[in-house]
Parts: sequence; C-alpha cells; structure tokens
Amino acid sequence: MTTALIPATVEEAESAWLAAQTATDAQERQRALLHPECVVVHAAVGHQHGVDDFLGYASRLGRTSQVDTYDVTVRRFGDTAVVSCLQEMRIAFVPELTPFVIQAAVTRVWVTDERGGWRLAHLQMARRLPPG
Repeated sequence: MTTALIPATVEEAESAWLAAQTATDAQERQRALLHPECVVVHAAVGHQHGVDDFLGYASRLGRTSQVDTYDVTVRRFGDTAVVSCLQEMRIAFVPELTPFVIQAAVTRVWVTDERGGWRLAHLQMARRLPPG
C-alpha cells in the first residue's frame, strides 16, 4: 500500500472500509486497510481471526452487494479511534438468489500507523436479527 492510499482521517478510513466490502477486489482493498496484527471477532459462533484467516473466510461467503451503516459514533483517543455502528450487509451466499440480509452491531478500532494513516486494528461484529 502506498502512502497516498493510506487514509489520512478516520472518516476516510471508514469510507474506504465500507467501499472495500462491495468492491470486486474486496480482499486486496480490505488487506490494505487492515493492521498486520488486526483481530476480527465475527460470525454467529464468534470466530476470532487474524488478517489472513478473516479474509479467507470472507472470500468464501459470497459477494457482498451492499453495506449500510446506522447510528455511527466515532470517539478519538489520541492515535486510536473507536467507531461503533449498526451495519446491514446484503450477501449473495448463492449467486443466483436474492442476497441474504445480515445485521450486526459493529465496533471498529482504528490506529495510526508509522506513516500517519489509519489502519483497522480490531473489528467486532455481533449479529442481530433483522427487524420485522
């Protein structure tokens, strides 16, 4: 990842992360935003994955066609920022069928790296049932 591609603000990092999830080159874009020691806690069973295991898992799920966030809060603590939100993702587990909607309460912890950009150091997604 070149210095020009490293998000300079938390808001840019968040935007880049959300865009990366629906991109055709999602794995490469996400990897560029992840701190090498990032831990991701996710899925209904509470997987705890490092970068490579998480990206491998995500690539096997199916294409994410849309991600929306609600009730976003950002709290900064020096070179660390904690972002909390509700997130709704549409994932095509079976390509020819309507995407499945997954809601999650999400916390992303961003840290500045040695170049001054923001990298995702911790991600936790706790699934919720869709309303209705």
